[in-house]
Amino acid sequence: MTGSSELDAVFARWLLLALAPIVLAAPLRWAVAAWLLMTNLDATGSGVASHASVGWLNALKAVALPAWLMVRLRGVRNVIPTGWPGRLWLALAAWAGLSALWSPYPLAALKLAAGMAAILLALVTLERALRRGVLDDRTILWFLLASILLALLQTVLFGDGSFGYAGRGMPQRFTSFVAAQQFAALLAAMVCWTLWTPQGGEKRRTTLLLALFAALAANGSRTWTLGALVALGGYVLIHRPRWLNLARAAAVIVILMSVPAIRRGLHRQPTGEPPNRLTATAYALVRGEDRADGMGLGTARFRLRLYQGVWDAWRTGGWKGWLIGHGTGSGAQVAQRLFPYAYRTESLDPNRVVHNEWLRVGYELGGVGLLLWLGMLGGLVHFAWSRRADGSAMALLSYLPALVLGLSAENVIDGAGNVVTTGLLVLVARAAARQQCLSQRPGSS
Repeated sequence: MTGSSELDAVFARWLLLALAPIVLAAPLRWAVAAWLLMTNLDATGSGVASHASVGWLNALKAVALPAWLMVRLRGVRNVIPTGWPGRLWLALAAWAGLSALWSPYPLAALKLAAGMAAILLALVTLERALRRGVLDDRTILWFLLASILLALLQTVLFGDGSFGYAGRGMPQRFTSFVAAQQFAALLAAMVCWTLWTPQGGEKRRTTLLLALFAALAANGSRTWTLGALVALGGYVLIHRPRWLNLARAAAVIVILMSVPAIRRGLHRQPTGEPPNRLTATAYALVRGEDRADGMGLGTARFRLRLYQGVWDAWRTGGWKGWLIGHGTGSGAQVAQRLFPYAYRTESLDPNRVVHNEWLRVGYELGGVGLLLWLGMLGGLVHFAWSRRADGSAMALLSYLPALVLGLSAENVIDGAGNVVTTGLLVLVARAAARQQCLSQRPGSS
């Protein structure tokens, strides 16, 4: 299939091309900011298989431009590549690529390996930018505001497009020019950044928090909203003044309850219709029954059936499957057997079928891949915990519960050059570069 002909995807492609020269030639502060903004732009459109030419646009964004920025930032010392989480991530990427030898989708295996390497490349680039002083909290704030502005543009002007589609009769989900769940991952990460960023004062922190949770409410992601709430709850428990944080939490609950209802009124939905996915799920849990269209719990039931199918296939796959796995992308074969009407070969992306990275790594990459995966995550936790005296590390630490939830219900590994990983990478890079002040250093070009 070709790239999406929807106007929103066409706009994303042209904006991506317009930003590329800035990354290539502008002063470094502007170049890094432009690349961060590009991660809001999916050149294919949501849910559309990549055509070769469109795929190259995403490769430009995910691999070529971060590599060029890293060259421009040469001479800056890095911590991340020498740490064992980074080394284990590279080893896992190599193992995913090697599994092309026994995978039913060898091209998907090679693409995933390249994408995983590109994620580490982007992380190294961001760390260098922070240490060089061309990325700081002020730039991150402008990136966040620009991302929300892009989401407003996409939702208002391209409301009938593919990125924010929520289901028949439902308001569009609030997202930039990427899938709604991917944008929600960025919002959750930025909640953690906002909570633990020292600059700006309590008034700005409160304003940003309320805006971010309003965006999450309009987005409708259950997974990432829950993760953001866990981060806020942890902050309330350990940070003072306690009354201010309790007031923030209460305001957040009000926003999560009211924003979807306001959007329903603007959308002129029938009175009996729930405002969005968050409230549809709440209604289903309270009433004990779902809507006829499955908006509340239908996705969960669908995914649980798929997870059970993958687990059964792994459990009965013999010692070879347990040891080395069935190859990157092989979970797609299980999905096609279970749901042939939903997963068609001509539009299938094998790397985006099993929305559970724990199960996916185990089934597709076996015990070897699972050990590398768990070692990398354990290293990330240790990295954040060992630096917990610093606010930058606490921002990363507070995001980890949301990340665990996201890895249990979304595709994150195959997220190079996309906001689904950008927020995490910014938090990790800030924690790694914590020895230097991130906000009071001169820029460089």
